[in-house]
Amino acid sequence: MVEKFSKWGIYAIVFGLPLYLIRFEILGVPTTVLEIMIYILFTVWLVGGFNLSEFIKIIKENRLLFVAIFLILLGVSLATIRSWDLRLSAGILKAWFFDPVLFFIVFISVIKREEETRKVFYALMLSGVVVSIASLIYLFLGELNIDGRLQGFYNSPNYLAMYLAPAFIVVFSCCFLAFFVRPGEASSGLSLSLVPINRDIVPASGLKTRSKTTLKHIAFIVGCFLLAMTIFFTKSFGAWMGVVGAIGFGLVAWFLKAKKKKIAVVLTILLIILCVGIYFIKFSSAQGRLSINSRLEIWQRAIDAVVMYPIIGIGPGTFKDFFPEDPDWSVPQPHNLYLAFVLQTGIIGFIGFILLLIWFFNTGFKLLKIQSSSLPVASYLLLVMMVYILIHGLVDTTYWKNDLAVMFWMIIGMMAFIKTRSKIKYQNVK
Repeated sequence: MVEKFSKWGIYAIVFGLPLYLIRFEILGVPTTVLEIMIYILFTVWLVGGFNLSEFIKIIKENRLLFVAIFLILLGVSLATIRSWDLRLSAGILKAWFFDPVLFFIVFISVIKREEETRKVFYALMLSGVVVSIASLIYLFLGELNIDGRLQGFYNSPNYLAMYLAPAFIVVFSCCFLAFFVRPGEASSGLSLSLVPINRDIVPASGLKTRSKTTLKHIAFIVGCFLLAMTIFFTKSFGAWMGVVGAIGFGLVAWFLKAKKKKIAVVLTILLIILCVGIYFIKFSSAQGRLSINSRLEIWQRAIDAVVMYPIIGIGPGTFKDFFPEDPDWSVPQPHNLYLAFVLQTGIIGFIGFILLLIWFFNTGFKLLKIQSSSLPVASYLLLVMMVYILIHGLVDTTYWKNDLAVMFWMIIGMMAFIKTRSKIKYQNVK
């Protein structure tokens, strides 16, 4: 009963990530609906589902991962302690690090089967589509922000785009699998077939099955369109740069796997040109606080702050204090994922972040190489999602938000699950 509740709790949290926007206080402590859901899930699991020996085994199989997690938490905790706005920094420590790691711990302990991971992807996709529909209603009603950008019920168009982009990548990948992958190219024990690949493999008497498959394909196409439309009207070129780069990375990896190296090389060059073009077209044509000059100024101030506080960094969330003379700017983060980590978790947390990425990509690429399938969908898809986060992170902070942080650790948790399920032992991953 506890295990079933925990699994459905995970699905509910992934679907309900936007619920962090519903805020309130308990005994004077700020919290959100999303946080309460995580606390309930963790408490139920800890009381009724925690198995110490299994958890220790998971840690031993992923030593580098847990070393990285320890360093990140240590770095951000030290930065919080020295913060000049302790209440704000402690709130960020709780909501963007402590809570997501609690979710991650339950995730890697509870999720044990492929179909459960598939349901997590479905929950993310469905959440993205629902948010897209709600946001497009705002668009239809003409409710845009001061810059004419769609933000829906989010506080910023960028926040909306950053939440929807990973869901779009998953849905787009499902469409790609359904219509462009040949039978057998995604068939392995860990392929995680989110959608029926071979539309011809349907029993003669399975007309009902064929209809369900067709409806699923239609649903993916519609979902892909809705998500693309919403992201487009956010006018978040950083999101599109990240999406194009990530999907391009996935296609290049697929062509390399299929031994089509020339196509992969040409595609790589075209994608680099396209991403650079998107970036400079966006910021060279923008004015004021949206221009490339404003981005450069923000990054310069972030670098200056890193030089001033190189070891422990500044308190999480206090970067806005570096723009006191112009409150209209409202720059809570340095618009760069890497600067945000080194600045607000210190050198210790940043080292942990880099180690985490090393573990993730080392694990993912070895899974791609070792698995017999030519398209191991699960690890492939997780790599693409992480590449999006890192590319978009060049111009935005694609971690430093409640929903984005939980999504980040969900991706890490899925990769840990696949590694454990594969029973692959790496000499250099401890």
